[in-house]
Amino acid sequence: MRSGARTVRVGWALPAGLGLGALVAVLVGTWVGGLDQGGAGVGAVRSGVGLAVAVARLATDGLGAAGIGLALLPLLVDGRATGRERAGADAGARARSAALRSAARLGVQLGAGWAIAALLALWLQAADAAGTGPFDVSPAVLGDYAGEIAAGRGLLLTLGCAVLLMCLQLSALVRWARAASAHPGGGSRAGQVDRPRYPELAVGAGLLGMLAGPVTGHAAGHDSHDPAVLAIALHVVAASGWVGGLLAVVLVLAGQPRLVAVALPRFSTVAGYCAGTVAVTGVLSAVFRLPTPVALVNTGYGLLVLAKAACLVVLLGLGWRARRRLLGRMAGLAGGRSGSPAPLARWLGLELVVMAVVFGLAAALAGAAP
Repeated sequence: MRSGARTVRVGWALPAGLGLGALVAVLVGTWVGGLDQGGAGVGAVRSGVGLAVAVARLATDGLGAAGIGLALLPLLVDGRATGRERAGADAGARARSAALRSAARLGVQLGAGWAIAALLALWLQAADAAGTGPFDVSPAVLGDYAGEIAAGRGLLLTLGCAVLLMCLQLSALVRWARAASAHPGGGSRAGQVDRPRYPELAVGAGLLGMLAGPVTGHAAGHDSHDPAVLAIALHVVAASGWVGGLLAVVLVLAGQPRLVAVALPRFSTVAGYCAGTVAVTGVLSAVFRLPTPVALVNTGYGLLVLAKAACLVVLLGLGWRARRRLLGRMAGLAGGRSGSPAPLARWLGLELVVMAVVFGLAAALAGAAP
């Protein structure tokens, strides 16, 4: 758009910045979490393997959440054209179809990256469990860890879900390509294929892959096994939908103000429920894991919990402010009236930065002991 309604486009700078912020958070968090195991957190980074495991866990979680968000996007950007779009000679439908094709392409790439990250995490965790260096892990040791240890089987499930998600997104691209070849001139017939089939299946595959690691981790060995596992499962599902959905909206729809105007109000409602679920289940998980309230301030694990809680408070404040001040502008953007999406992009980008820090802290927290 021009003359007051300029388009905001997002390149690779934002994902790179988010990755860097999350990496710094996981490095600092791993050090803090290791304070309980020895001076200056040395125990947490024994021979560097523990640190590598935390980074691999961060990559697995981050790529998985992003893949879920891209799979969720077709549900946020409804394929049915509104009356205004029909009057606009299918322009809105074509823009929607182009955005969803872009999301599917990114989904294939992220699905492949997620699968690679899961394999890397499996290899590193096997080395960590065996007490050896990564290059000293034999195929037999790796096979035993993957087949006999719950965490290893969980990562195999994550790997399978990542491959399934990638295949589902690839099938959507193939479907679009066939529609385009059948109608080379474009037009409304070619635009009828405007969303993947069964996007709920892709979202479900992504969520299942994200659940495998946490439910086979510390919560699985807790005395209050069932409540602890349920709390962490709901926590992961809600956080993945919240973070992944917002990232998908920013990455794919930032250059399409009308589509943002459709997707953002819907996502805002979903994000509100996700945020509440994350807050409640986060408190419950801390109660299950920490022996006493004093452990919040005198253990590295407790300090990480407090840091995550502080970030959540910041996110809730940013989300409330964005909903209150910026969603009112969406109607103008949807109707093509003047207004800049730049302030919205800044607010959403700031939310994503805080979310990246939270993901880094969560990856460090998963490897820490209370």
